[in-house]
Amino acid sequence: MTCGIYRTLLLALLLTGCQTSPSWQVTHLEGQDPIYDSARLSYPVRDIVNEIGVEMICTQGQVNTYLEVHSHEIPPYQGNPVEARVALKIDGKTTTGVALRREGGQRLLLPSSLQELLVEALKQRQSVTILLDGYSTTLSAEHFAKQYQMLHSKPFKFPLKLPY
Repeated sequence: MTCGIYRTLLLALLLTGCQTSPSWQVTHLEGQDPIYDSARLSYPVRDIVNEIGVEMICTQGQVNTYLEVHSHEIPPYQGNPVEARVALKIDGKTTTGVALRREGGQRLLLPSSLQELLVEALKQRQSVTILLDGYSTTLSAEHFAKQYQMLHSKPFKFPLKLPY
């Protein structure tokens, strides 16, 4: 009898332990006033030394896409400290552009043209490889369309506010 219980518990642990969470994750933040509400769609970094983190921030209906690295700063493009070269590889075709480097040099703001290309490719279920000098990440399109839609939606708000 106890052997059957242990087998059932082991099977339950194996089944729940093997489930993976979606690669794209949405987080909503509520401000004191609705104009300060925001949402974040991120693609987690698995290798913080070599990969590029991606997050899309939506505030007041506008989306900005940021790329970030954790180990070293991203080299400036042609000696300009506020720019960095970015390449997107989709279906064997590479498109390059210049992103704005943020203070510290480890975070970039993707230009709208590359952001649109990135979003459309992922919506079409195409994987996208992002290349920076010394870094690369291949983004999976799995779950992206649904999560991108959730980025633009308002989360359910509990109608009662608790006093604490």
